[in-house]
Amino acid sequence: MSIQTEDKFFIISFETAVLQPIQMNNKTFTKVTKFSGESLVIGKKPYDIVRQSCSYYGSSFQQSVKLSREAIGKYHKLPAVIAHDYGNPCILIPTLSPKSDLNVWFSLKAIQSFHPSKDGCSIILTNGQTLDVNSSTTTISRQIGFANILNMHFLKRMNRLSNEAFLTTRNQFLQKDSYD
Repeated sequence: MSIQTEDKFFIISFETAVLQPIQMNNKTFTKVTKFSGESLVIGKKPYDIVRQSCSYYGSSFQQSVKLSREAIGKYHKLPAVIAHDYGNPCILIPTLSPKSDLNVWFSLKAIQSFHPSKDGCSIILTNGQTLDVNSSTTTISRQIGFANILNMHFLKRMNRLSNEAFLTTRNQFLQKDSYD
């Protein structure tokens, strides 16, 4: 595990599986685990990395929450679309309040399964690693359900964009042909 200092710039990507807070010298840092299993420590809180990443990709955390509320409703701990690539969203799921220093963020695509544990819930990642979180299986199940609803909502929006753009282009060609 490598450690980066606070002045290093870290952005969430499709390779980011988990953002986990850790305490070092009375400060909150973030252990970032990638899908490959590699991990590194960033000198920022998880929430700050999420906010910075939303901004980097041209949005804001508030806009991401607004999109989630449109898709899911007014609930607490909503998943967030950080960015997207050709209509493929990068969705992160919080286990606690997003601003909490104890909150762990999981990529929707990183979660393979989960089960109850002594202190909450064990989450098994697609890379085989297991991470225990202080949330119930009911909470994790709800969060994954919300993230899937958000994913479907986002994909429908992107599909609408593609289909309407295709129809507009097609109609323009049809109109040109009919004038000739």
